[in-house]
Amino acid sequence: MLAGLPPPLEPPDRPLPPELAGAVSHGYNCRCVAKHFCLDPAAYQELPACSLTETEYHELLTEAFAVQAEAKQLAAARDVAGAQRAYARMRQLAQQLDRVSLEVAAVSDLATVCYSAGDLRNARQCAEAVLSVFAVSTAAIVHFGQYAELRMIEGSREVAERVLISLSTEEGDLDRARELLGDQRRRAVFRKAAEPGQFPREQLDPYGADELELRILEVRVQVAAGDPAGARDAIDEILTDLDRIADIDEVRVQVAALQTMARAERARIRQAGGEEADATADLLRLASRRDGPAAAKFAIGLAETRALDGDLPGAIAAIVKARDELAAAGVTGDVAEASYALGTLLLLADEVAQARDQFEHAGKLWAASGDTPGARRLASALARCAAAEEDWPAAEKHAADLQTAARDSGEWLECLRADYLSATIGYARGEDPRAVLDLLLPVALAAQEYRFAFASAQARTAWANSVAGPATELLMVLLTQLGETRLIAELIERTCAVGAYPEDRSLNLTGELPALATPPAEADQLPLAALGSVTSSLPLRLAPPPGLRWSPSSPMELDDWSRLADERYGCVSATRTVETWPAAEPGRETFILRYADAGHTYLSWRTTSDLDTVHTHPIDADLVDTARGFLAEASPTPREGERIADAVRRSLDAFSSGEQRLARVLALNLLPADLVARLRRATRPLLRIQPSPALAAVPWGLLALPDRRPDHVLDADEVDTCFDSDLRILDVADVSLLAPAGIPRREPGPAGPPVYLLDPRIPGQSAFGELGSVLGKQDATSPLIRHLDARLAAGPVRPAAARGLDLVRRTDTDRRLLAAALAEPCSRLVFAGHVSRIQDVHGAQTALHLSCSADLPGTAAPIGAHRPFTAADLALSEVDMPARAALIGCASASDFGLPEPFGVLLAAVASGAGLVAATVWALPTSAAVSGADPMAELIIAVDTALAGPDPVAELCAWQRNQLARWRERPGPARSPVFWAALTCLDATDDGRAWPR
Repeated sequence: MLAGLPPPLEPPDRPLPPELAGAVSHGYNCRCVAKHFCLDPAAYQELPACSLTETEYHELLTEAFAVQAEAKQLAAARDVAGAQRAYARMRQLAQQLDRVSLEVAAVSDLATVCYSAGDLRNARQCAEAVLSVFAVSTAAIVHFGQYAELRMIEGSREVAERVLISLSTEEGDLDRARELLGDQRRRAVFRKAAEPGQFPREQLDPYGADELELRILEVRVQVAAGDPAGARDAIDEILTDLDRIADIDEVRVQVAALQTMARAERARIRQAGGEEADATADLLRLASRRDGPAAAKFAIGLAETRALDGDLPGAIAAIVKARDELAAAGVTGDVAEASYALGTLLLLADEVAQARDQFEHAGKLWAASGDTPGARRLASALARCAAAEEDWPAAEKHAADLQTAARDSGEWLECLRADYLSATIGYARGEDPRAVLDLLLPVALAAQEYRFAFASAQARTAWANSVAGPATELLMVLLTQLGETRLIAELIERTCAVGAYPEDRSLNLTGELPALATPPAEADQLPLAALGSVTSSLPLRLAPPPGLRWSPSSPMELDDWSRLADERYGCVSATRTVETWPAAEPGRETFILRYADAGHTYLSWRTTSDLDTVHTHPIDADLVDTARGFLAEASPTPREGERIADAVRRSLDAFSSGEQRLARVLALNLLPADLVARLRRATRPLLRIQPSPALAAVPWGLLALPDRRPDHVLDADEVDTCFDSDLRILDVADVSLLAPAGIPRREPGPAGPPVYLLDPRIPGQSAFGELGSVLGKQDATSPLIRHLDARLAAGPVRPAAARGLDLVRRTDTDRRLLAAALAEPCSRLVFAGHVSRIQDVHGAQTALHLSCSADLPGTAAPIGAHRPFTAADLALSEVDMPARAALIGCASASDFGLPEPFGVLLAAVASGAGLVAATVWALPTSAAVSGADPMAELIIAVDTALAGPDPVAELCAWQRNQLARWRERPGPARSPVFWAALTCLDATDDGRAWPR
């Protein structure tokens, strides 16, 4: 019997469509059924399928499906040559069977294979061929009534279109990519709305796997459109959604492939954004599950990370090995990537000629495959090679080619990178600095602004380090050379403004925790600086800072440059404007000092009596490092691997033998001569300081005032020659920290009783452990208890207590008590206990340790039976802080030392506190000395000052008295280790109150 697709039950009652007039086959064994349709069989060729028996037909069909499965496996293993051979065999079988659906499936899969191999030209040819055949086949299907066949070839069209979406994205035709994505979604909606049984179950996407693939393609469009921040957020959400359906048998294989696709995309986004560690983790995970060419692809990215770690020869060898494997497998696109990566490493090794050879090899492969973005990358690489050889005409030509290609692409991020490269070449060549500035300043402003588009703190920090940071560093050097004092100062103020938490106060401290996926915590590890981890799903973004105003009589000169950045790169300027200066006290001069790290550290200072006269000073990075080295030796904050007791002993010894030397070294490195001279002439001025991350732990009041400046770099033994006396900043001025202008302010709440959270008992922690008592054993005769008794005699306090002893070491001092206490009017909050932070991450992960059990709501992973109370908890909660607060604990003012300074200190300001007393390093407990209680003295001084009319002046007066005692009779109990770390962040007199 004759086989093939069965003919329709009834012949068509309409004439042959024009689309089919010239066709010799419609995929239906047309010669076999021509007579059934009353057609002239002479118009059709004799097809092999017409002579097949049913058994032969099904054998060939079974073989075709087996070959397709084999081809897919080879493609997944990145054996491109093997996959192409298998698909060629599948096409032969499709022709023998006269099955257009099989041939279209083979060609659409081939389009995917070619695209993944970097053969973009053939990928497009295959995909377009599928769509062309689809149009003709659809006409035949409708004419002959074989609608089941339509369902079979529709899947191939979806595959081909997805290749075209990727190709359009690669070529910058984002409108076409978005149009195709929209078409796919509309058809998916149509299929789901159809009557049951009209479409196979797999085409109805019951678990959303196909939609997730479309979302991955949309991520690529976002990257191409210059929105890596949105793409990064989206890919994290996609991976979360894939995890939810990963164990469903029906889509397990598909989901595994999509997870690989998504993780590879995330690694690419992370690498481009500077998140090297996270990108490496993705690549390691991908490589560990594969071997052969599939693993070799990821080995390229891992080799680049290996080079950054210092193993350049090993990285080069790894890339060469991977490239050989990929070339043997026919993966030309990955071979080009390997050559490009190899060229990059060789350029780092100053092997410029070899690097150029590798870049040009990659360029040839990109050109052969029709890879348009590759041409831009080649121009960039060749420009860098020419610049390394100081072949400036060639470098400028390549840079100009890159700029033209970037402008043609319409992608703002490509334009930004091209302009930055051109600016760096112009600067290195010695071009007109003003022309370089015209390129570089808008680039730096746009890069800084875009940082806030990232939801992840790590991504924002990586972007700042890899994109915005280098541009700003070069810009500051250029402006210094040009003598642009005002622009330097404005850039410092812009950097110091940072950003603000959004107004999303949704965490109820007394209710249930929102669904957040918390990672497991190591309950037995309690290092001082690594307690509690904020979840990856933390809903805490940063808004960009508002616009700034320089002075009452002068706007920012940067405003015109910001508008230029808007025009070139599509930035959006802030609408709100805030002042950058605090209000002046009548009859008292206020100095405003801001430090910003940009390669070197830059200082700007001015006074409230003359806001439009600004002084700027670059402080060489080596001087800053020297100051930090001296400070690290004296600070009681434990170093990595150091026991707390050893750190305290080291610090006490360092202050005992070299406190004056420390004060002098810090001053010589951080205070310019013009500032020292003005301070000496002023009458008890107020110093308002916003330190940079590098200088966050400086005890500013201790710094000595030099009598003369050296005319050369001092040797260590010559430091004392610059001083005739032991005059300190504390001797001549009051000092406080300056809140970033971008942190929102609120009107203070009504006054009421003070709230005391003193030495809370932490669940599961011994009184003598790392999270044990900070006050030690207290009794009715202890100075602190007598002070608290006096407070109780003067009026009520919260929590309610009958005697001072009832306010310390309570077991109920948790976030619920805090929320309830602050819900009522209060004058001040005094916390004394443990504060911890995780090094070099988002400030939201700094934490107070209250008596919170692990079952209370919060964003930190529990530590055994205890959940830390993080800055994120405070920012997201509905708690309003009182006008004054004290956070007395280990480095509670360490916000400024973080890449994003949003720890408990600034979270308190954003939640309503106008003045916050805190410490810049880890405080030793009173157990460090015998016969004295310096911790209690500090708490009493802070509480007394916060209750007074001018807390900053009172605390500085107390520290001045402590300094006098130390000078009179140095000893451990009087050491600056205990009192010099204390500082106040004062936002009460800046004249601003604006909501988040």
